[in-house]
Amino acid sequence: MLSSLLMISVLAAIPPGFDLNSASLHDLESLEGLTVQQAEVLYTYIQDNGGLENIYQVLELEEFSPEDLLWLRENTIVLPVQAGDISPQVLDVMERLAGEDGPADADVEYWEDLLIRPMPINSAHWWDLRSLDRVSFIDAASVDSRLRKMGPVSSVRSLNSTDNLRYYGYRNMRDFVSVREPDYSSTDLFGNYRFIYEDMAGRDHYDDGLQLHLSETRSAISGILQGEWELASTSIDSAALVNRLQSQYDQLLGARNVAGFSHRFRMGAGDRYRLGARLSRGMNSLAGSELLPGIDGGINDRFDVGKAYLSFQGNGIFRQVIAGNYNLSLAQGLLIDNSDELMYRNTYRTWGLRPDLTSSRQHALMGGAAQIEAGPVLAYAFGSYTSRDAITNLDGTPNVLYQGRYRTEEYSDILKETTVGGYAFYDMGDYLPVGTAIGMGGMGIFYSDSLNPATSGLDIPTDAYNWNCPEYAHMPSGDKITYFAGAAQSVFRNMSAEVEAVRQDNGAWATLATAGWQNNWFHVTGSYRKYALDFMNPYNRGFAEQHRFDDTVFEKPYRLTDPLASQLADLPVPKPEEGVYVETRFQVSRQITFTRVYLDVWRNLAYDTENLRFQGEMEYRPVWPVRFRLKYKFQDKLNAKDIVPTNSRTQEYTFRTFTLPYGGDYFNVELRYGSVELTPNPLYGDDRNMNGGYLAFRYEHDFNRDLSILGGSTLWTTNGMSQWEFEDTGIDFLDGDGTKFWVTVKNTLSDNLQLRLKFLRKDTFFPHNGFYRPDPEDQYHYQGAPDETVRDFGDHVTEYGIRCQLDVRW
Repeated sequence: MLSSLLMISVLAAIPPGFDLNSASLHDLESLEGLTVQQAEVLYTYIQDNGGLENIYQVLELEEFSPEDLLWLRENTIVLPVQAGDISPQVLDVMERLAGEDGPADADVEYWEDLLIRPMPINSAHWWDLRSLDRVSFIDAASVDSRLRKMGPVSSVRSLNSTDNLRYYGYRNMRDFVSVREPDYSSTDLFGNYRFIYEDMAGRDHYDDGLQLHLSETRSAISGILQGEWELASTSIDSAALVNRLQSQYDQLLGARNVAGFSHRFRMGAGDRYRLGARLSRGMNSLAGSELLPGIDGGINDRFDVGKAYLSFQGNGIFRQVIAGNYNLSLAQGLLIDNSDELMYRNTYRTWGLRPDLTSSRQHALMGGAAQIEAGPVLAYAFGSYTSRDAITNLDGTPNVLYQGRYRTEEYSDILKETTVGGYAFYDMGDYLPVGTAIGMGGMGIFYSDSLNPATSGLDIPTDAYNWNCPEYAHMPSGDKITYFAGAAQSVFRNMSAEVEAVRQDNGAWATLATAGWQNNWFHVTGSYRKYALDFMNPYNRGFAEQHRFDDTVFEKPYRLTDPLASQLADLPVPKPEEGVYVETRFQVSRQITFTRVYLDVWRNLAYDTENLRFQGEMEYRPVWPVRFRLKYKFQDKLNAKDIVPTNSRTQEYTFRTFTLPYGGDYFNVELRYGSVELTPNPLYGDDRNMNGGYLAFRYEHDFNRDLSILGGSTLWTTNGMSQWEFEDTGIDFLDGDGTKFWVTVKNTLSDNLQLRLKFLRKDTFFPHNGFYRPDPEDQYHYQGAPDETVRDFGDHVTEYGIRCQLDVRW
């Protein structure tokens, strides 16, 4: 009965003027007269051929019968395609990339360029196709194999029949490739300029935000001045420490209410030349700190990230050369991946060299890199010379490198880093299965000053806590580190295997092996990883469950002499761990799909503790535009303590329902509840349970092909267990109890001009209970006011936000 009603409502929503040429893929999939496969085929045909000239062209597609044509004639129309440099479909894909969770910023920028000037598919190899979003190693090797054996294709749509290429992989590939030939002689110009302004007043109240660092720094100063730290009997110069903390506190105050903004410009000429530049300042950030060395004031007082590049592409031995800032990710990411993000439990990894205009700074590479292709040899060479931030000891010497959002002068540009390396792969696809290759690489990192990870500069020697952080104790020291790597990979039909191993000059190893099997309805991926405790590569982004300093003292700023050093917890390198991970997706029927099910069992090598994480999600589609998803997550983790480890068991339930009615409208309701069971602790009243949850609504309406409004509202409550949710293009963390409303206007002002404007209000209530005691003999009183009883109270924080993004493309 419910399915029938839903079908009737969908049919009723289709007007006689439904234009096939301007319809998005979601629009076509919502047509009751078409199957999902027919919608996909028709959409691809329209994109490949620049639109339909008349409705009768659908009969050129083998998936369409005269009966299908009759239904389309009665329910749809074909209008002439409007001329323009950028189609609405391209803007749709750009919107999807901007809103997805997972891809690194450098990847998204590269994919945006391919939407304007697609990759020539007939000259592509597996390593080129692995640079695309959600295209697996098997997908890439299958297309490469077809091209080598059968020659060029005349239409991207013909790739859909490639052996062992999933339809999912083809769908993710088709928007970024074309059958055009590379044109290195063309000087046709194209490019884009993006301006972003964001001001989220009040959003410095995050757990790890500006307000926390101000509070903890002020508390540390107070603790020293009032004698609570008892430093007189230690070697620490308390006066010097207070001066340093006070300096940092004053600088942090200057970051309050600072709006964020960025200018990004990119331009290309044909297929050969690319250039770009970025100047930006993050919201609530500290500017300056030698953005341009040797210049006082001016630009250094306005921006905190400055990047630029010039690149060259060709069909000779040097396929790509980049001078300036670049991003490089190869093999399994153990030797080199210089993004600022560690992608948890992600078996997809984009491959290759690309320019870098992202907001990342601490791991940005500045210098030159080249991609070289000579016969069966694929090689990458890279070099960089740039400044690096570091935690400093009390004598000013560098302690360890760190990545922090709040960069005071005591931590900024402490030393210079020179990085040189290379990776070479031998492609065996001419006599073994296409995709088979072996590789060897190496990298050296050299610093202008020696690193000295001394706990004496961070530990409060007189507090009640014992410093126990093996992850920190095994951080590198000295002024250089070298690494050597080996990799191998192969594909056989619809199966793949990959492995990479890296050895550090101290003898420590990191190893990651991955294997997969796939078809259109089912895939399974498994991986094994082991990262030694004393293996520390700042450019390691291998598969992991946790950051290196998760669940360590660096998540507790009140236990450090300098609370800002707690930002070391953000260092995006894997924790020393050994584990086995298995993930699958299984489409049982057209209505039922297990979208993602995984199990990860791993051992924390720093403390030899066993951990487990499981997640399963099932989707049910009674009719195509309507979906229901139910997700369950369970995690059992041991945390090391002074005497015995403590245990935490996390369970989380999420129910989502969303529909894609006619016109690209989108409606979503999400309900989540989570709980954490902890080992009882008498210090905290033996309270062993935390929980929290939220109810979120989201709706998007397309007024026409150029204007849409997206809005959402969330209500939440937490009892010690904070929550997180996706907004339109990012993650928001939810604490206390509260409500949130936001709306985003997306307006394509012309074919080359797009505006995105967001407004937000968030109200958070932080209850403080348990202070009031009814017994007069047991009541709390304010200091200096013995007759005034302390009662329960609550804090109310209101946050307002605005974000404006303007894109100009030509």
